[in-house]
Order: sequence, then C-alpha cells, then structure tokens
Amino acid sequence: MHYFHRVTSLDFLIIGAQKAGTTSLRAFLESVPKNVFMSKSEHHFWNREGQYNDGFGIDSYLDNFAQSQSGQMIGEKSPSYLGSYEAPARIHRHFPEVKLIAILRNPADRAYSAYWHGRRVGAIDPSTTFTDSIQSYRENHGKPYGDLVTPGFYSQHIARYLEFFPREQLLLLDFDELLNSPVSELSKSISFLGLDIDFITKSGALKFPKRNVARVSRLPKVSRYIHRTRLLTYDQKSKILKKFLKPGDIPPMARTESQFLATLYKDEAAKVRALTGIDFKWDY
Repeated sequence: MHYFHRVTSLDFLIIGAQKAGTTSLRAFLESVPKNVFMSKSEHHFWNREGQYNDGFGIDSYLDNFAQSQSGQMIGEKSPSYLGSYEAPARIHRHFPEVKLIAILRNPADRAYSAYWHGRRVGAIDPSTTFTDSIQSYRENHGKPYGDLVTPGFYSQHIARYLEFFPREQLLLLDFDELLNSPVSELSKSISFLGLDIDFITKSGALKFPKRNVARVSRLPKVSRYIHRTRLLTYDQKSKILKKFLKPGDIPPMARTESQFLATLYKDEAAKVRALTGIDFKWDY
C-alpha cells in the first residue's frame, strides 16, 4: 500500500544540460530508492509560465512527489532549466536552499547530439541540415530545437544561477568524465547530496547507466506529427515516440560545421573556469 503525503520542498534539481547525460544520472540516483525519490517525468515547470503561473502552480507541481517516503531526498530532472532566463529566480523564490546539479558536455558535441535527437522525435524536419540549424540560431533564439547553439553558452546560464544561489549549492559534472571515470564523478554527486556513499558503493550501484542513446525514427513523418500535436501531453508524446525508434548510426560532424562551432565556443571553457574554478577540456 502506498501512502501519500504533502511535499512542501525539494532537495535537489538536475537542471541540464540537454543531451549531456541527465537521464543517465537520474537512472543512477533512482537505483538507490532507499535514499532518493525522483519524479519519473521531466516537468519543465520552472521555465514554463503556463505551468508556473506566477507561482500559483507550485502545489500541483509538488503533487508529483507525493509518493516519496520519509527520509528520502526528493528531486527532479528537467534539462531545460539550465538555459532558462526565468528559472533561477523562480526556483530561488520558492526553494532558496535547493541543491542544483548540471552536467556540462563539449558544447559542439552537445549541439550535434541535440540536432539528431530533434530529428529522432520529429522536432526537426529531415530537410533541415545541421548546418542550417546552427547558422540560423540567432533568428531562432530561444526556440526549442530551433536554436541549438545558445544552450551551449554555459557561462551565461551558470552566471544567471550564481546571481541567486551560492557557488556551493551548484555541482557541475563533466560529461566526458562520467563516461570515462564514472566512479569519480558519481562520487561527487553522492557527496554533494549527502548520501551514504558506503551503502551505495557496497550495493554495486556506482555505475553510470546508459540512457537515451542515439537512435532514429522508423516513421519520421508520423513522429513529426506527434511532436507537433497539442492533443497529447509531453509524457504521452515521449512514450509513443519511443516505440518508433530503432538503432541508427549518426554520421560524423562535417569539418565546416565543427569549425563554425569552434569559433562560437572558443572562449567558453575559460569563461566557465573563471566562474566556477573548474577546467573543462573541450576540443573542437
């Protein structure tokens, strides 16, 4: 029997970045349910005015965590929060002590992965090339899957959060290190959240599960229709679109595309280091 209780606060949020392993991090944290309760859905609550509703939507949002148990840390993952202009102030207004986790990935690789994800779920028309997408980012600024470049300007997004939250409430993880040295990076998340690292290590859960890996749609036109329709919720769309996916090879990024992004992002690692003290080694 499940007992529901009124949740009044959150312990942590995984705020991004999109296509940087946030789904895998959630899966890792969910692997120790004794310690952590996370909503199964991405709610995108803090960056959508229709849901936030000037703060009046908070009770409905917190209802998503009603099945959590006493003693569990409560969290949510929505990668759209990192690049949101509104989310930092809204989150701070309600939960000024919440812990924030962001995974940063080479911004050029992140943009390329986001492009193919957009193609996969029908958000980007197959006739739109990656070159088209990145060169038109200014005209499409702020549009989901229209602007693939701005989400990679991490220093701008981090600076907005640091206007409201002290540095010690923000944990930055390295996507490449999560793949290559998962024990080290995952240990950081465990320590940051104050979880029992000995229990987790002994349980054999200190692994970075692979989730949301590259696939393509069997029915791209149908996927595009489903993505655009307003008759279905975000979760309903996700469940349907996953049924159309099949393994697919992603071609390498063209040299001209890589050079274009390298020019845009050439100072990003240095700016992030100046803000956070962390040295991300991104090659373009």
